Amino acid sequence: MSITRVTAIACGLGAASVLALAPAGAQAEWPERPVTIIVPAGAGGGTDATGRLLALGLEEQFGQPFNVVNQGQGGGVVGFTSITTAEPDGYTLGVIYNFAHYRPMGQGDFDVDDMTPIAQYNFDPAGFNVPSDSQWETISQALDDIKADPGAYNIACGGGCGGSWPIALATLLREWDVDLSEVQMISGQGAAAALQEMVAGGFDVVPSSVPEAGPLIESGLVDGLAVFGTERLEAFPDIPTLQEETGLDLELGAWRGLVGPAGLPDDIAAQLSAAMEEIYNSEAFQTAMTSRGFGLRWRDAEDFETFMLSEQDSVRQLISTLGF
Repeated sequence: MSITRVTAIACGLGAASVLALAPAGAQAEWPERPVTIIVPAGAGGGTDATGRLLALGLEEQFGQPFNVVNQGQGGGVVGFTSITTAEPDGYTLGVIYNFAHYRPMGQGDFDVDDMTPIAQYNFDPAGFNVPSDSQWETISQALDDIKADPGAYNIACGGGCGGSWPIALATLLREWDVDLSEVQMISGQGAAAALQEMVAGGFDVVPSSVPEAGPLIESGLVDGLAVFGTERLEAFPDIPTLQEETGLDLELGAWRGLVGPAGLPDDIAAQLSAAMEEIYNSEAFQTAMTSRGFGLRWRDAEDFETFMLSEQDSVRQLISTLGF
């Protein structure tokens, strides 16, 4: 055999050896192309706004476009379904919010096990709003009266009765030993419409975020009796916390976080979690969130998953009790 032939064989064997030693998954590093972030809400709302802030931060972190796609149809069911059924390759992520009511109410077929939690970055406490001519001056008075006769008062859900604000109020009522099966909770066209209807005499209570009720509070048409957070809000310093008024150490409201579909590779999830923490702690993100009235709350992947599972169990118990 010629020297040339032997050399060619040796080179071929050497190349084969290198390939054999290379990791099976040795491919281009993620992300090598644009990533989609599904937002299960329409354009212009709070979830959309925070999703776009995250997209900007993630683009800076990874050097690829992160494109927000709004899928708010079906009250968000379309978006959640797209997130949970996507290929777990890191190229479809989702900004999510309180979702545990969809399955027990027959609206969607997904839960925590269908997602890979990455991080929670937002929490907005609920507020307890009543008309300015209400008989109640404190939330304790309201809770006592509702407990004494749960069916006597009309409570707005805002939108669907499984959403963030009505579930926050239902949790509070349960803690106050109110018979939830007798409570009159009425669905509608959103918190803004419900607040206007309350001013016109249609509701006794509307739970919502405090900023949503802010213009009516400032105009003297609505009183905010409590904020369901651990601290008073800087923009509404006269509204006490639940703990101040009732002694209950509760934090209830709406939250948002970033997830991928179940089965997202560990290395991609870890990269995203690290990037999210850096984005969250950046001055630019903190300022952008607070200047728009969004609350900040950090939970890493592990804590976020624990929170989501606890929230899922609690909400589904409430849904069953309320008979929605």
